[in-house]
Order: sequence, then structure tokens, then C-alpha cells
Amino acid sequence: MITVWVPNNKGTDMAKLYLKQPRELPYITKWRVFNTPGGIDGAKQYHLIYTEREKVEAAGKELSKYFVPFLTGIEGFRWQIETLTGVSDTYEMLGMKW
Repeated sequence: MITVWVPNNKGTDMAKLYLKQPRELPYITKWRVFNTPGGIDGAKQYHLIYTEREKVEAAGKELSKYFVPFLTGIEGFRWQIETLTGVSDTYEMLGMKW
């Protein structure tokens, strides 16, 4: 999951950059984006990104390259990457079944 924050006055700039970016990336099997107000931090997005299990690291590199134009082109743009694990996988790690 990637969380993005952008100042309210930069929303149009961010939208224009998204239109220039590719619609598909290697190793990404599903990508959904949700927008919400981010309070004093401006606008906020949640990117739920599914990858091939054995290609998580490679997908992370592709995503980093994808977001470089935002980091360098939009003042105040911030992002955070978190690796999420499904509940059934978490139970399996504990030797249990969900």
C-alpha cells in the first residue's frame, strides 16, 4: 500500500502528472487508488497495489521509478510505502489456519 499526501494547491499538477504516467507496470497485478481529504496535509490517496508474490522487490523498484516525477516535480508531495500481508497468510505464519 502506498499513501500519498499532496498540498491542496498542487492537486491539479498531480493530476496532470498521473495522466503522463503508464497505466500498467511490470509485476503489478491490480492497482486501485482512493482519494480522501487529508486535513492540514492537503489531499490524501491510498494506493492498494497487488503484486506477484515472488516479485515484491521488483515491483517496489518499478513503483519507486513511477513516483520519481511526483517527488521531483511537486513541492510538498510525500509518500509512504507499507507492505501488507493478508490475514490468512498471517495466520499461516503463526502455524494456524484462518
